[in-house]
Amino acid sequence: MWKRRTFHECAEELEILSQGFRDAYASKSRLDRQSREKILQESSERGIEILRVLALSIRSEQDFGSLPSIRTTVGALNRSANTSETSATLNSYRPPYSEKAGFEPLPLREALNKIAHADPYKAGFFADEVVHELILSGNHGANTWIAIVSITDLCRAIKSLPDQNVQSV
Repeated sequence: MWKRRTFHECAEELEILSQGFRDAYASKSRLDRQSREKILQESSERGIEILRVLALSIRSEQDFGSLPSIRTTVGALNRSANTSETSATLNSYRPPYSEKAGFEPLPLREALNKIAHADPYKAGFFADEVVHELILSGNHGANTWIAIVSITDLCRAIKSLPDQNVQSV
């Protein structure tokens, strides 16, 4: 059950989940395979829940002028990708997102939109000991987009906003 919290508390929990995910994914923890898979599954599910709540709540607060819109870059975006570009990004992406050809900087507001509208069947991630990035895709009209969202940069941007309670969504 979702407990009402603040934007900053959600960002902090997302950072903790990301660290646990990265540790388990990179086999940094000395856990057996079944325990690692459980951590990966549970942290992914909880992380997705937090991301969706933050995306909807922050966008709503910005729409009503309760929160400022900031232009902080949290990833990269390709607004018009073909099927092979989408597959290649999902299957072989390596950071940094800022050097990805054909991509432009992805500001916080647009990243939140992409989180809210991503196709869950065309999504992936990159994770190692240091980096955890989501690879999302979806459609806007006739165009397929691909977004790379850094969890670290997203959390930092959210914590730069004035803190307030997450609205029920």
